Amino acid sequence: MKKVSALHSWVDNLPTDVRDAVLQRMRPRHYGDGEAVYTQGEQGRELYRVASGLIRFCHFTLSGKEFQSAVFRPGDCFGELSMIDGLYRANSAYAQGPAELLILQEHDFKALYAAHPEIAVQINRLLSHRLRMAYSFIEDASLLAIRDRLVRLLTRLGYSVGKADAQGATVLKGFTHENLARMLGTTREGISRELKLLEDLALIRRNYGRIVIPDIQALLEHCDVLGVGEIIVPYYEE
Repeated sequence: MKKVSALHSWVDNLPTDVRDAVLQRMRPRHYGDGEAVYTQGEQGRELYRVASGLIRFCHFTLSGKEFQSAVFRPGDCFGELSMIDGLYRANSAYAQGPAELLILQEHDFKALYAAHPEIAVQINRLLSHRLRMAYSFIEDASLLAIRDRLVRLLTRLGYSVGKADAQGATVLKGFTHENLARMLGTTREGISRELKLLEDLALIRRNYGRIVIPDIQALLEHCDVLGVGEIIVPYYEE
């Protein structure tokens, strides 16, 4: 897997003067735990950069079932699509714990976009990365069994946000069975069963709310392989 720093940030990769011009137009806004930034179907009039905290992206069925598509972290940007195509929000975004966002209003974005062609270049790059990630998620959901999908999810998370312990194992914190089930569109019971099987194979360990992966490459090699090509994941520095 290929780790890409600032994968979800078009702001961080701008030339310094253009980045400063963008940040000067942004205004902070605080969100409490569980508060909606926006909901699917709303008209978008602003875009966002995470200053602190976490933002969860999800979709709901009419019966209330939730699919969680991503969690964004400090530095990540979102909300660009509605600024570009003028259509409604394609998902819902909620604060996962207290969070602070930097807000760029639509009229400011359009002025900056017209004045600085570098912005379009970086947004194109960001959206291309996200499209590649979306293709890999669609392939997983369409072609792989739930255990293989779970293995690929755990390895993605491990490369992206996992931390190494003293023994060199990769540690994932804060991912409950319910969280993982929402990410894969399945049941908590199914995730619990598959995690137990992976634990029996000594590919993972679970303790004190953590998932420990002793050898992340060995875990990845345990699952079915989809064709040829490198999967990209966002990489977050310490």
